[in-house]
Amino acid sequence: MKNYNSMKYDIIGDIHGHVEPLTQLLHKLGYELKNGYYQHPEGRKVIFVGDFIDRGPHIRETLQLVKAMTDNGAAEAIMGNHEYNAICFHLKDKERGGHLRNHNFKNILQHEETIKQFHLHEKEWHSWIDWFIQLPLFIERENFRAVHACWDDKLIHHLRQHSKTGVLSKKFIYSAQEYGTPNYEAVERTLKGKEEKLANGITFKDKDGTIRTEARTKWWKTGNDCTFDEYIFGDIEELNGKKIPPGTFKDNIGYPDNHSPVFFGHYWLKGEPALQSDNVVCLDYSIAKGGKLVAYRYNGESVLKFESLIF
Repeated sequence: MKNYNSMKYDIIGDIHGHVEPLTQLLHKLGYELKNGYYQHPEGRKVIFVGDFIDRGPHIRETLQLVKAMTDNGAAEAIMGNHEYNAICFHLKDKERGGHLRNHNFKNILQHEETIKQFHLHEKEWHSWIDWFIQLPLFIERENFRAVHACWDDKLIHHLRQHSKTGVLSKKFIYSAQEYGTPNYEAVERTLKGKEEKLANGITFKDKDGTIRTEARTKWWKTGNDCTFDEYIFGDIEELNGKKIPPGTFKDNIGYPDNHSPVFFGHYWLKGEPALQSDNVVCLDYSIAKGGKLVAYRYNGESVLKFESLIF
């Protein structure tokens, strides 16, 4: 049996169907294609932080590559919000009819590329939904953590109460559709991050052009002594450079300096990859918007290093 705590990992951010940049990054990291899957000659292992589908040109090929690696012990994969959305888009709503995720224009457009690429492979798509359901929402080892969007100790504990491995049962998924319940909050924040309502009627457009009244916040910060643009994702012109008044954000959890390093994706960062702090790093640099696919080469350190970011 492998001692996972002694293994060395390469953690890779959101792929969104961009298999060519993924293969290029794997080669850069020293992985080789042998016996039908990518593997490292020194036994290193990849952790994928989710969002394999939607937006990109080679979604089927991305899934096949990732699953081949996980099936053969060369990788582990975490569920992203796009996989969760696909599950809910697929599962029937037994009580109200329709599906758990509404088939409205916005949701259909989000899944457009995936639907196109699987339109002649419906049976195969159903098997991918089954695979998505078996993906955990988080991975924790003795010396590091990985999650798709947000590590909140309280919510991770709640998820563990239902599944020690972080894999959700269908029963839990159905129960997590009820807005405001503990199950809903645990899944939403873990997969989609922390959102805070903006005061004074301020709104902004997100990357897809949707008008938002809530902003995603940088959950590893407490919001103390910050300007709005230091604490909020996205460029909200009315707030840039302004100090956050005390008490504006009441649910600011922060991520303590003495916690294990945590790796995640999800946030569509731009520019040159960087560490968020000595023990926090986001690996999503908008590959689906012309950005970079980014990895962190992790060797067990408690203080993360910029030079370990590979892109």
